Amino acid sequence: MSYTIHKRKFYDIIQKAYPIIPSKSSLQILLNFKLVFDHENLEIIATDLDHSIKIRAPIKGSGKHEITVNAKKLFEIVRELHDSELTIDFDENVLIIESGGSFSCKISGADTRDFPPFPEIETLTTIDLQIQQLKEMIIKSSFAVSKDESRACLCGVLWEVKKNRIGMVATDGHRLGSSFCMNSFDIKDKTSFIVSPKTLLHLVRVFDTENQEGFINIKIGEKYVVLHNEDFQLCTKLIDGPYPDYEKVIPKSNNKKAQLNKTDLLDAVRRVSVLSNQKTHLIKVIFNKQVLETIVQNKDIGGEARQTVPIIYEGDEHIIGFNAQYLLEILNIIKTPVITIEMNTQISACLLFPFYEKEEEKKSDDLFLIMPLRILEENF
Repeated sequence: MSYTIHKRKFYDIIQKAYPIIPSKSSLQILLNFKLVFDHENLEIIATDLDHSIKIRAPIKGSGKHEITVNAKKLFEIVRELHDSELTIDFDENVLIIESGGSFSCKISGADTRDFPPFPEIETLTTIDLQIQQLKEMIIKSSFAVSKDESRACLCGVLWEVKKNRIGMVATDGHRLGSSFCMNSFDIKDKTSFIVSPKTLLHLVRVFDTENQEGFINIKIGEKYVVLHNEDFQLCTKLIDGPYPDYEKVIPKSNNKKAQLNKTDLLDAVRRVSVLSNQKTHLIKVIFNKQVLETIVQNKDIGGEARQTVPIIYEGDEHIIGFNAQYLLEILNIIKTPVITIEMNTQISACLLFPFYEKEEEKKSDDLFLIMPLRILEENF
C-alpha cells in the first residue's frame, strides 16, 4: 500500500495545519499530525484541543490507512526535500517517505486511538460569507486584541451577526478596531460570540495562498464555531463572554475634524518616532489650520524631531499625545489615500476613518479608535 503526491502540494497542506500544533504540551499526542489516507484523498488533522483543523488534498493511491506522526519532524523533512514526486508508504506504525530515488526516511508513529476526535457541534446558526470580506474584517479588528489574560473576553474578537449586517470588533482599552459589512443572512435572531485571534489570523494566512473570490461556510454552535469550504475545516472553541459594551467608549460628538493624506501622516509619525521614549512611544501632535505638526523630544538621549504635513482643519489649535506604535498600526491598516480624524478634548478618544470620494467605493463601515497619552510639559 503506497501513495504518491507532489512535494509542493504535500508541503502546502502541512503548512496550513502546522500553526495549530502547540509549541509544547503535557499531552504528547497533541504534538502530532493525524494523517488519514482514504483512497485518493489525504487528510491532515491537527489540534491543541481549543482549535482543530482538517486540510484535504488529492493523492494518488488506493486503500485506507491512518497514522499519527510528530508534526515538527514531518514539517522539517518535507520542507527540505527537492521539488519532486514523493512516495509515501507504511511499515505497521511507521511512516516511510521516499523522494527522487535517492532519499528515504522513516518516522515512527503513535496509536491513532489516542488522538482527540474532531469536535462535533450542534449548529445553531449557519451563514455563508465571502472570503475577502472575512479577511478584511479580521485584519481591521484583531490588531486591537488585548494581551491581558486576566480579562479573557478582551483576548478575543467580538463577532456580531445580524440579518442585514456582520462585523468584528476588538479592543484592549487603549485602541479599538471595528469593521462591519452590509449582508443579507437567513437567520432568526442576531447573534454574537467571541473568537480567538489565533483562529482568525490563521484563516488570513490560509487565504493568502488561496482563491479569495469564493465563499466560506460558517457554522455557529453554543461552544464552537466551524469555518469550512471544500478542502478546509477549522473548528475553534468560543471564548466565554460577555464582551464589554464597546459602543460606550466611542464618542458620539466630536467638534474637531481633520482630513489629510494618510501616507503623509504615516511617514511623519514613522520618522519622528525613532527618537520617542522606548516605553511610552509618545509623540505630540499639533493640529492647526492647514498644517499638522508631529513632535518628539527625548531628554534621555537629548534628541528632538519635528515634521509638518498639510491638512484640512478649520478648528482652534488642538494639541494631543499618541502612542506612535498604536497610531502607525492603525494607519498601516487603513487603505484609502485620505483619512478623517475626529477629536474632542486632549483626554477623550480620537477616531480615525478611511475617507471615500464616492459612496459606492465604500465596501464596509470601518472605525478605529485610539486613546490619547498625557503630555507632560517637562518632556516637551
